[in-house]
Order: sequence, then structure tokens, then C-alpha cells
Amino acid sequence: MRVLGLLSLAMAVCCISAKVPSIKLYTGYEMPQIGLGTWQAKGDSVRQAVKDALEIGYRHIDTAFIYGNEKEVGEGIHQQIQKGVLKREDLFITTKVWPDGCNRQKALEMIKHSLKELNVTYLDLVLVHFPHDDYANTYQGLEDAYNQKLVRSIGISNFMKSHIDHVLKTAKVKPAVNQINIHPTLNQDETVAYCNKLGIAVTGYSPLGTGSMIKDPTLTSIGAKHHKSSAQVAIRWQIERNLITIPKSVNKKYIKEDFEVFDFKLTADEIKTINNMKA
Repeated sequence: MRVLGLLSLAMAVCCISAKVPSIKLYTGYEMPQIGLGTWQAKGDSVRQAVKDALEIGYRHIDTAFIYGNEKEVGEGIHQQIQKGVLKREDLFITTKVWPDGCNRQKALEMIKHSLKELNVTYLDLVLVHFPHDDYANTYQGLEDAYNQKLVRSIGISNFMKSHIDHVLKTAKVKPAVNQINIHPTLNQDETVAYCNKLGIAVTGYSPLGTGSMIKDPTLTSIGAKHHKSSAQVAIRWQIERNLITIPKSVNKKYIKEDFEVFDFKLTADEIKTINNMKA
């Protein structure tokens, strides 16, 4: 019975994971198109949220040095690995270097600290959290980590065109990802188009506008046609734009709901309507 139970669990996990599309980064690695965001989540709540997400089928977890939760995120991950829910190689872990007062050497030290906190031997993606101070020099610290094979891909966050151009002047390793704030009333078309032109994948954070999209009448109306929530419509809109998205919740019900966005598609007219939404 125990063997059959473990086999059923393995088959269920395989089926759940298989339906999650990925974006192939120019570095050759696959980045799951939906991940769990962990901003403002700490302690037991984030540990449990990570465990719940991995059980549901998420294979992408997003954290950051400044969130102060890497240790608990790592504990949640390893508890599920030990339970047999997944293997480390099945998971895509993103973290970020805080650039305030940072430099090349400090960035490398920060990445090594994140590796220790998360209790892993490599990170799938590390980003410069935002363009501040000498962020081009900080980015070089990420390049050092990449060259030392501590990180599989590196990138940037909250970077607009001018910031990207500044980094590229000295970068020897092109950013693989730019993580920016995207939701239906902040579509970031120009930055997304520029990143697409350069071969930089885009992750949209706060896809629900930190909650402002949940009661939006336009999204609610579209969702009703698909028997989906406004939140699921907002997340699906990002999926259909070929973006990566990282909704955040510590509530298992909402973590599960956010994940259930691969069994429907928006029509061309619905996408156009969402594209034209105004704040």
C-alpha cells in the first residue's frame, strides 16, 4: 500500500508539473512561467506557503535578500524535497541582490549568503533588485557568480531602457531576465518590447496590482465568461503575453487558484480589452 501511495504521489506531481509551460532563457535553461512570489511573507507563513505551492505543482519560487525570508523559503523547499514531492533539479529558484551601498565584491558575498540561507549549491537566477548606486558594478558581481557556476542565469529587476543600456555598456554576460511591475493597468509595453528585442525574458511581479485588480469589473466580467476569477484572468493575461509571472499569497486557497490558469485561454478581443485598461 505504501509503495502504491508513493507511486500515486509521484504520478500526480509529474502530471501537475507537466502542464506548466516554461520560457527558455538564452542561457539554455527553462524558467517556469508561473512562480510563487514571497515579498512581505516571513517566518512560518512563508515556509508553509512554499510547501503548499510545491505540493500544488509550482516549480518556481521567487525571493530576495532584502525580504529576510530566504532561510524559511529554503526550509520549505527542503522539507518537500525530503518528503519526495520534488527534487532540487525540478525547481527554479530566483533571488535578488540589494544594490543600496553595494559593489562587485559585496554582490558576490550576498549571493554566497543567499546560497547558505537557502541551503542550495546553486541558484537558478539572481537579479540586481533595482537600479541604484553603481548598479553596473554590482551587476559585475553577479557575472562573477555566474562564471564561478554559483548561478545558472543572471539578470535585473525594475530596469527601464536607459538602465538596461547602461548595464550593457560594461556587461560581459547579458541579463537573461528583467523582472518588472506588470498588471493590467500597467502593461509596460515599451520595456517588454525592448527586452524582447534584446532576447531578455520578462517577469511581471505584482500581477494583481497588489490586490487592486481583484475587484476590477472588467476582469470580473471576462472571468465570468470562463468561470474564472478576476485574479486568474489577470495572471492568464500575462501568460498569453509570453511573460513569466509571480503572484504572491500565503493562503493555500489563493495559491492554488493562482496556479489554475492553464485550462483556459483569453480571446483576442478580451486581450485587447485588458491591454486598453486604464488606472
